[in-house]
Amino acid sequence: MHNGWIGKVAGFVLSTIGLCAASGAAWAQSPPKSPSPRAFDSASIKPNTSGSGGFSMGTSHGRLTATNVSVQTLVEKAFLLKEFQVSGGPGWLATERYDIVAKIDAGTISDDDLWLSLQPLLADRFHLKFHRELKQLPVYSLVVAKNGPKLKTHVAAVEGKDEPTMRVSIGSGKGKIEATKTSLSRLADTLGNHLDRTVIDNTGLRGEYDFKLEWAQEHPGEESGPSMLTSLQEGLGLAGPSMFTAVQEQLGLKPESAKGPVETIVIDAVTKASAN
Repeated sequence: MHNGWIGKVAGFVLSTIGLCAASGAAWAQSPPKSPSPRAFDSASIKPNTSGSGGFSMGTSHGRLTATNVSVQTLVEKAFLLKEFQVSGGPGWLATERYDIVAKIDAGTISDDDLWLSLQPLLADRFHLKFHRELKQLPVYSLVVAKNGPKLKTHVAAVEGKDEPTMRVSIGSGKGKIEATKTSLSRLADTLGNHLDRTVIDNTGLRGEYDFKLEWAQEHPGEESGPSMLTSLQEGLGLAGPSMFTAVQEQLGLKPESAKGPVETIVIDAVTKASAN
């Protein structure tokens, strides 16, 4: 599987996928910004009228492909945001679908930076205009659990590549994250993709770690953690652990509910792209 992120397709997701703590619960998070994202050297954009609900996206060796993807999703990926951090725009933003193949010629751009290259593409082909706003939103603060962290510090490889990797797989009601040489800020961001809320790394742990996290997908994140019924089912062995329980038991960390200002993007103008 190439490096990158593949969106939900028929119930299966494979994705590769801080904020500083102030006194009390005052936090702020800004969407990651690149001073000048590199534009694609070539890009093909075609409307997709298949009517299919599934979509896929991925990056590999300077090439980004997207199939049956909405402009809403393109904006989220371009600015590394979650759905709730994007607002405004016309109703078709989430319903019009496109197929995109975009390339950057020989160079050293990483697969992660290819997503940022969607910013100039959206400005050029979709005429995207936007502004940023701070909104008071629920967040999770990722902290060290009572009994301390359960993390394996990464040991650098003697030979070969030694790069951060993260593989996230979801299917058959189960989720799994397998990571090497990964920071907890990246873990927090990945957890946020599955909890539908921004997760802030307030652990104070700045190392790089190898870890595996497994949970039951049947129990999505709730306002302040798993419900009493979910906890009872887990205790009786009738269900796998929720993500909240898994993070605490397997990693020695804990997501705590809080509220704080989160920077969002508000779309002011956007048009449908013509095919090429």
